[in-house]
Amino acid sequence: MWGAPVWTRWRRSRRDPAQARFLTLASLRWVLRHRAYTPWYLVRYWRLLKFRVANPHVVLRGMVFLGKKVELHCRPGYGRLEIGRWVHIGDGNAIRCHEGSLRIGDKAVFGKDNTVNCYLDVEIGAATLIADWVYICDFDHVTADITLPIKDQGIVKSPVRIGPDCWLGTKVTVTRGTRIGRGCVIGAHAVVRGEVPDFKIAVGLPARVVKDRREDYEADAVRRAAVADMARKAREALEQSRNGS
Repeated sequence: MWGAPVWTRWRRSRRDPAQARFLTLASLRWVLRHRAYTPWYLVRYWRLLKFRVANPHVVLRGMVFLGKKVELHCRPGYGRLEIGRWVHIGDGNAIRCHEGSLRIGDKAVFGKDNTVNCYLDVEIGAATLIADWVYICDFDHVTADITLPIKDQGIVKSPVRIGPDCWLGTKVTVTRGTRIGRGCVIGAHAVVRGEVPDFKIAVGLPARVVKDRREDYEADAVRRAAVADMARKAREALEQSRNGS
């Protein structure tokens, strides 16, 4: 492990106000209330404990559920990795903060075998769904000089923003400089670069907007109103039958 010794990183992490404390009375009450002491939970508590001991410099805002063979890497002194509460990270994910800042919002869900590489600034919003085999990065390799190996030419970096309540389908690629707004849906196999406005559905290579979720929601208003009215009448009829009896 690069950077300061583990004990030094532990002391620094305890001073970070964003760092959660897990062994509290409130957390024990939550475990009992939700019966979160089955083998499924116990395995994930153990994985999180091992990760927490080895990586005290990574900021965990709350409980994080880790699958098998998960790689969470943050280079001490160079990067800051911050993971929100109730985040689910499935099997085989690799989330790497080599440099800069990588933030994952509360209740985000990662499927399996996804990769996130951060060298500058990556933010994934709360409650966002990342399917399987998705790739997210905020850098490109420089290729301008044909007399030098590409690996020796350095990289160019731009921030990536993925808003809250988004859904990225299977094998989506998000490249540097991308901003995906709130509530967006990105279709499977899409390659995203640039801006996708709020509540848009984008598909293709390169990704292009094909639909606005708000239009469907507004068009469905009549049906929702009718269903709500039927539910209200059913409740009233049930109350009348109870009162009559």
